[in-house]
Amino acid sequence: MARYPISHNGSKRLGEYFKEILEFHVPPSQDVRILDPTCGRKHLWTYFYTPTLKGDIPLSNYGEVIFSDIEDYGQDIVSDLKDLHFDEAFNCIVYDPPYFFGYEGSTDPRRKDYGDYIQEYDDLVWFMDFANEKFPDWLTDDGKLILKCADQYQTRERRFYAHHHTWINKLTSFNIIDLLLFTHHRISPTAFQVKDRPCSVIMHTYFLVFDKRIQ
Repeated sequence: MARYPISHNGSKRLGEYFKEILEFHVPPSQDVRILDPTCGRKHLWTYFYTPTLKGDIPLSNYGEVIFSDIEDYGQDIVSDLKDLHFDEAFNCIVYDPPYFFGYEGSTDPRRKDYGDYIQEYDDLVWFMDFANEKFPDWLTDDGKLILKCADQYQTRERRFYAHHHTWINKLTSFNIIDLLLFTHHRISPTAFQVKDRPCSVIMHTYFLVFDKRIQ
């Protein structure tokens, strides 16, 4: 692994790229506690569970990693995000909440893994406001927040939403310290069926890294 991650993933897979980002911003240590409160099926963590190269760092090299989600996928905690409470602070929070809205009835086979696409814009903003209000109390003073999000072309409204920009503006309790892009290689089967599209086909996901703004 390079000492510094490259801001663009190149040919890496999602889990491999996330692993590189996490290891750089939160170096493995038995003193480190990490929380993933919207873990889903833990797709991000694939390369921590199945190291493929000599010297790869398994999840056990971190002191404690707690996984939580509202659905039961076999993780540590099954809970609605709003009902979580912790007595000890974490060194890092990995946050990957549902980031699309307004696609109820989608036939995308991945929808169950990504919040079922049924939320509305206010639901997305709730995830932002919750993080801004609650996560500072859940992090140590030098703790990091790693957010995974994406922009969206809302076909119903024919409008482009720069969600990554909204996230940055909403997280006023944090300072952004890094921005990395993961490029997708799977095109949505409907992406080019949208006629007279007013924007590009979105083919990337963001990893935004923040530290806590100390008042």
